[in-house]
This record gives sequence, C-alpha cells and structure tokens, in this order.
Amino acid sequence: MFNQSLSLMGHYLRPHLWRVLTLFLLLLGSIGLQLAAPQVIRHFLDLAQSGAALSLLLRAALLFLAITISQKILSLFSVYAGVDLGWATTNQLRSDLTSHVLRLDMGFHKLHPPGELIERIDGDVSNLADYFSDLVVNLLGNALLVLGVLLLLLREDWRAGLIGLLYAGAILGLLRALQAPVVTIWSDISRSFAGLYSFIEERLSGTEDIRANGGEAYAMARLLERLNQVRRLRVRGEMLGSITFSASFFLYTLALVATLALGAGSHLSGQMSIGTVVLLVLYMQNLESPLNTIRRQVASLQQGLASIGRLAELRQVQPTVQEPPTPAGLPPTAPAVQFQGVTFAYKDQPPANGRSAPPTVLHDLTFTLAPGRVLGILGRTGSGKTTLTRLLFRLYDVDQGHIRLDGVDIRQARLSDLRRHVGMVTQEVQLFAASLRDNLTLFQNYGRQPIPDQQMQQTLTQLGLGSWLQELPHGLDTQLTAGGQGLSAGQAQLLAFARVYLRNPRLVVLDEASSRLDPATEQLLEQAIDRLLVGRTAIIIAHRLGTVQRADDILILDNGRIVEFGERLALASNPQSRFYQLLQTGMEAMLA
Repeated sequence: MFNQSLSLMGHYLRPHLWRVLTLFLLLLGSIGLQLAAPQVIRHFLDLAQSGAALSLLLRAALLFLAITISQKILSLFSVYAGVDLGWATTNQLRSDLTSHVLRLDMGFHKLHPPGELIERIDGDVSNLADYFSDLVVNLLGNALLVLGVLLLLLREDWRAGLIGLLYAGAILGLLRALQAPVVTIWSDISRSFAGLYSFIEERLSGTEDIRANGGEAYAMARLLERLNQVRRLRVRGEMLGSITFSASFFLYTLALVATLALGAGSHLSGQMSIGTVVLLVLYMQNLESPLNTIRRQVASLQQGLASIGRLAELRQVQPTVQEPPTPAGLPPTAPAVQFQGVTFAYKDQPPANGRSAPPTVLHDLTFTLAPGRVLGILGRTGSGKTTLTRLLFRLYDVDQGHIRLDGVDIRQARLSDLRRHVGMVTQEVQLFAASLRDNLTLFQNYGRQPIPDQQMQQTLTQLGLGSWLQELPHGLDTQLTAGGQGLSAGQAQLLAFARVYLRNPRLVVLDEASSRLDPATEQLLEQAIDRLLVGRTAIIIAHRLGTVQRADDILILDNGRIVEFGERLALASNPQSRFYQLLQTGMEAMLA
C-alpha cells in the first residue's frame, strides 16, 4: 500500500516540483520563526525580572510581534500553496481516471453503475486533496519542528528533553497501533458511500417506473438500510478518531504537568529563571501542536491510503478490447461486411439454467453484406440484433470467429479509425448539457480540424431542422439541457442523424426508433434515412415495414441464430421463406 502511495505521489507531483519546493520553503521559514518566538519571550521575561530599561523591553516585545506576524503570513501563504498544489494534482488524477474509465469495456460499466464510479473518481480523489498538497510536506515540516523542539529542550535541560522524547514516542506508538484498523474502516466507509450513491443514482433514474408501480416504500426501505450501514461505519470511524484524540490529549497533559513540576522545582532551587521555565512550557506546547497536527495528518493519510487502494484497483482494470500492435487501414469507400463463425456471450451476465458460464447470445453467425447494400435485420426482442451491432463497433470482442470490413479484421484496425468509419443512430439519443454545436460534433472540434458552422447549418437544413435552428436564440451556440429536455423525440432523432452526416462514415448502423411519431416528423425521418444511405453500406435494425422495403438484403435472427438470410426480393417471392410469412402476417406478430 505504501509503495502504491509513493508511486502515485511521485507520478502526479513530479510536474509540480516548483510548487512542492515553494511550499517546503514556506514551511521551513514558519518552523524557524516558531522555534525563535519562545526564545524572545524568555529574553523578555528575564529582562523584566532583572529590572532592565523600558526601551529594551519594548524592543523585545516588538521583535516578538514581528516574528509572530511574519510566521502567520508565511502560514497563510503555505495554506494557499498547499491548496493550489492539491487541486492541481487531484484534478489531473480525476482527468486520468475519467479517461481510463471511458476506455473500459461496456461489461465493466454494466457491473459498476455511474453513481459508484462518480464516488470513486471524485469521492476517493477528494480524500487525496490534502494528501497530495500539504499533507506529506506538512508531515515532514511538522516532523522537523518536533525534532527542533526536542533538540532545544535537550539543550536547555536533559530532563525536559527526556519528557519530550517520551511524549513524542508515546504519540507515535499510539498512531502506529491504530493505523491498520483506521485504514480498514475508512476503506469500508468509501465502499459504503460508493454503494449508496450507486443505489440513489439507479432509483432516481427509474423514478417513473417506481412511482407507476407503487415501489416508493420499498425503495425508501432499501435506502434506509444503506444509510444505516453508512452511519454505523462512519460512527466507528469517528470513534477511532476520538479515541486517538483523547489518548493524545491525555499524554500531552501528563507531559505538560511533568514539565511544570520540573520547572517549578528547578526555579525554587535557583537552577532556572522564570523565563526558562516559561520557555520549557512554551516548547512543550510547541511540541504538542505539531504532534497533534501529525495525528490529524496521519488520520488523513490513513484515509488517503484507503482511497489509494481503491483507486489502484480501478487503475489496474484493463479493457479487454485492446488496440492492435500493428494496426491495419480501413477502406475509404463503402465496405463489404463479413461475419464468419461469430459466437459471443456477455461475460457480465450471470450463468443461467445451472450452467457454469454465461449464456451464449450469438451462435456461429456467418453472412456477407456486399459494399453499398442495405441489410435489414429482423427478430424478436432478445434475438441478438443489438448485440450484433455492438460487436461491429468493438464495444465487445467476439469470443469466436471474425468480423471483417473489406477483408480487414476489425480487431486489427485502430479503434479510432473503426469508429470514424462506422456511424450509428440509436433509438436512445444522448444529448449533453452543452451547446448545439458541441452536441452535433460530440466535442470533436477540440484538438482536431473543426467542422465549419456552415456545414452544420446546411446539414440541419437538409434534415428539415432549418426553421428550428433559426428560432433558437443563439443558433449553434444555444445551450441544450442534459437529456434534451424541451426537444421532441423526432427532433432528437434528427440531431442524431446530423451527427452521423457530419462524421461521413462509410458504414451506417441504424437502430430504427420503434416509438410512434407524428406523420410530419416520420416523413422527415424517412427522408433523412434515404439521404444517409446514399453511397454507404448500411445495417438497419428494422421495426417498420417501410424500412424493411428499403433493404436490399434481409437477415432474420432467432435466439442468436440466423434462421434466414438472402436478397429481399427473392425472399419476398418465396412462400416458404420466413420473410414471406412475415409480410403476410405483419411485422408486429413476428417481432412480438
């Protein structure tokens, strides 16, 4: 764990060494002034006891005031430098973790809901804010302050130095004894919060179904169970912290009483001046302050170690969909699509029917779609239609067989190239809280050649959204809300078509919207599909007869197996074919 901590710190602090150095120098200056202040107080008291001139007392008082103000100013700047360093490093860590999670497989995201990942990316990283900023530097600074105080105590009186050594050793021993249980409890607390946020996110996203089916009471009961689990763990964590605080305060009281007893006896016997007695007491207080700070910082360190362990687990998860070592290029024209012996099972699904492995979703799929042709895929819900398109995008890799575009196995192509060559329009259109421009380009205008505004405007006009665009208050700069609130289902679908147009892919996958739309919007969608298919190879998951008639070839799936594949016109004229029967009985009966 500690090696992981050092590795993580080294990686993210290395680009900010000048910030670390600045913070360390500020702390050194503050430490020096803290050690000097009690010496000035002793000097002042000894001068007063000896009846020194008022000017000397005033000079000593002004020196103490200057030291105190300077020390507070340095402390203020060190706090600023620490916060600046903490956020600079943890923001980079958040960015890296988010990028890493976005690259992970869809199976990982099915097993880990967004609420859990938000807690791990933000919650665990927030626990490291102090860890990365002033924690380690301050820990070192306070250790140096403790060392300086002990040396000065030993110089003044070996007995006072011994009291300080025993006090410091007892505090460090206490922290050592409680380290393991504290790290464990805070790791459990982080996991419980991740589970809580995941639960809340799932229930909020399903509010409509919960309310429609009267599940509010059950949802609240489960929420209370999780809240009680968090409460129990948090109370245990806080109790451990309180035990540490109480024990350390008791040890400080013993050390202070011993110092006062030593000072009083030495003063009464004429071995110490009143200034030296006060000096010893102040140094003991100075010893308590950094040791108490170290205690709090070690508690933060233990929380940080728990978070680092969880973050290390997340960083070690690697996507099963990997980039090829020697990428092959994809054709610049509409490709032929070939499935050869493709078999696949979702690894994130539990085994069924007493089997030891997850159920197979696709079984030995083999077919070839010629360049520029349109394939209509039909099948009941759960037959494997959507899974087939996910494999084509390499959201998952096949278990057996090959998927090729113009003879190139898609596992040999760069993921970025593959997803530029293949465009997809899904039923569920994800719109983001961003400008219309960013929603159309999916933020790809940053870091690469931007798409001209004129091209976006022409595309929207061609798709029948020209008048809608003109009505927007800020045109392409108009901010859309998350989920596309205020847009109709048809408008959202047309925006999805616009995204694909702007990318200009050579292969298009269309999961046709099954929901009923008003006639005018449906006509716009039909026209958009016609434009989108020109000059491209296309695969359409069809739900309507009009879309099926647009296809050149038909593929019918049943329980993950191809039951029919062929040219549409030939199948439509063959009374023995499933497609012919479908045309006679209607789409709804076939796809129910």
